[in-house]
Amino acid sequence: MLDFKNYLRYAQDHGAAEAEIFYATGREESVEVRGQKIEKVESAGDRGLAVRVIAKKRSGFAYTSSLEADDIFKAIGMAITNAGYAEADRQLALPPRRTGQARPLRNYSATAAKLGLKQLAVLAKQTEAAAYAYDRRIFATESSTAFAAVSAFRLVNTRGVDVRQRKTLCGAAIEIAAQADSKMEAAYAYKYSVAPQKINPRLIGRQAAERAIRRLAAVPAQTGRYDIVLIPSVARDFLSVLSQLFSAENILRRKSLLCGKLGRRVASPQVTLLDNPFLPSLGGSYLYDGEGTPARPRVLLRRGVLQDFYYDHISALKSGQKSGGNALRGSIFSEPGIGPSNLYFQPGVLTQRQLLRGIARGALIEQIMGLHTADPISGEFSFGASGQLIQDGRLAAPIKDMAIAGNLQDLLRSIKACGKDLEFSGHYGSPSVLIENIMVAGK
Repeated sequence: MLDFKNYLRYAQDHGAAEAEIFYATGREESVEVRGQKIEKVESAGDRGLAVRVIAKKRSGFAYTSSLEADDIFKAIGMAITNAGYAEADRQLALPPRRTGQARPLRNYSATAAKLGLKQLAVLAKQTEAAAYAYDRRIFATESSTAFAAVSAFRLVNTRGVDVRQRKTLCGAAIEIAAQADSKMEAAYAYKYSVAPQKINPRLIGRQAAERAIRRLAAVPAQTGRYDIVLIPSVARDFLSVLSQLFSAENILRRKSLLCGKLGRRVASPQVTLLDNPFLPSLGGSYLYDGEGTPARPRVLLRRGVLQDFYYDHISALKSGQKSGGNALRGSIFSEPGIGPSNLYFQPGVLTQRQLLRGIARGALIEQIMGLHTADPISGEFSFGASGQLIQDGRLAAPIKDMAIAGNLQDLLRSIKACGKDLEFSGHYGSPSVLIENIMVAGK
């Protein structure tokens, strides 16, 4: 049994004005299959402890994978030593104790926590088999993987914070290749969820196979202006890049194109962007963030108008906000950073098919490459894409070799509608998104 109070007292006795102990445990297992044979098995469990201190208005951090008392005391001493090399900041402080409202998040599944290698192997094999059953032109598997993870943490600090949380995540993913004559194309599909009941291996395998087969017939896109529709998974990738713009830390450092634009219209009136940590059965949900601050929902964009950013404790203090709530911790090996809980475009009322109906010339974008190179300060981006041509409201020939370049804010302002097919993965969610009049470079 870890004596958290003793460790915090030790830190204060040795020069820390404030101290925080973050204790985390986790287990993850995965199975990779190729040709219905198990290629790789991974099973790992870990636990450890991270220490953060504030000494003379300087922050220090250290961690240990050993839970022996002597090693924990050494980690505390190292954190205090490291603080001596940090830059002083008069506003540095750890969050005070605040009580959040209890809510049924349902982001822990006992069934997922019990998934073993045998069950994961069956899931990976079913996913692969479904891809091969779809079409005989499916000829090679890059990987078919199933995984399950369970994690828990306890966070205690000298200002009265003492919170505990746990969650699970599981899923399946496949990358498959199709071949016809001398032409070969690959595609992937995946699904992650808190509970295994929402993982359909046959649907995942079929989706990957459909995309790979369709790409065998793809032709280079023609240069010109298109209305484009991003499928939910692509729109989520787009949103993961956009999320950097709303970090209060980036705003304070003037590393976001949204600096100075609070209260101004920065996107289409069709865009409402929400960050909600209380959505049930999602991996990004939590009651307390990685600093022990109670979570809170935020409306970042309302009908295109910039309303808010997301904050950790320090950025909230420096920005005059009452509290943070968006400090995330991936492991004991790093300090908390600012990030979203469940960030998503508010869905509309139209199906994806209805979004397509009004498009005379367009493209359904099913895959993008290189979006991570977007510059959050200037907003400039350039990425490759592939998908299907849209002609007179209907899907037509598969297309590839599309290059789309521009500015993130211009892209936001060009959104005409969001569909109702909202899907989440990780911390991001989106429906299909219709964007008007985008210049595409092709053949």
